[in-house]
Amino acid sequence: MTQQQMILNVTSRDSLRFDSFYAANEENKDVLELVTAFAESYDRKQFFLWGETHSGKSHMLQACCYHATERGQRVSYLPMKTLATYGSTAARGLDSMDLIVIDDVDRVLGNADWEEALFDLINHCRTGKQRLVFSSTQNPRYLECELPDLASRLIWGETYTLHALTDDEKQDALLHRAKIRHLAISERVMDYLSRHYPRDMGSLLTILDVLDQESIRRQSKITIPFVKQVLDSS
Repeated sequence: MTQQQMILNVTSRDSLRFDSFYAANEENKDVLELVTAFAESYDRKQFFLWGETHSGKSHMLQACCYHATERGQRVSYLPMKTLATYGSTAARGLDSMDLIVIDDVDRVLGNADWEEALFDLINHCRTGKQRLVFSSTQNPRYLECELPDLASRLIWGETYTLHALTDDEKQDALLHRAKIRHLAISERVMDYLSRHYPRDMGSLLTILDVLDQESIRRQSKITIPFVKQVLDSS
């Protein structure tokens, strides 16, 4: 993997784009609109997106990357969940990028090498007219950094909050994703999934992927007996 490679999750058929992001409430709709505008423009230099686990941050940031790439921008997406153990060199050598996205930056805070690399990156982007996006599970104003100057630089731009979905909204989100895929799945099946399987969005979307793939492979409709057969036999 090269440092300038954009790493995106493209395993699901609807992919991680803006149109597959379900913004259930007005606050999330506002954030979606702001991030979409950011991906289309060079005006704003930096923003920070935060929200609890499974609130959809990675989906939104990867959608931002796709959107910017489709408009000719050079993009690097750096997921710290994956890259934290590879060393801070992943955050260097990005001078040719127009947009750099650091997902889950809180995963590497407290590590001196990473903090120095991020500090340098922010400074270089500011002088080099590059744009930066960060995300974390915590409000950036309360992140603990070994480098005090890094803490202040992380909040140089605007801060957006993404709110996790309620259980009812999660079901609506799954129906939305299924509709985009032209996948026939009833509310009765959705009710069954919400009662018998993990309710966090990450798990629910993985389940939807499995059911989608198996329904294609077996040429079968997604019914409750089908769900039981596929999910409980694995």
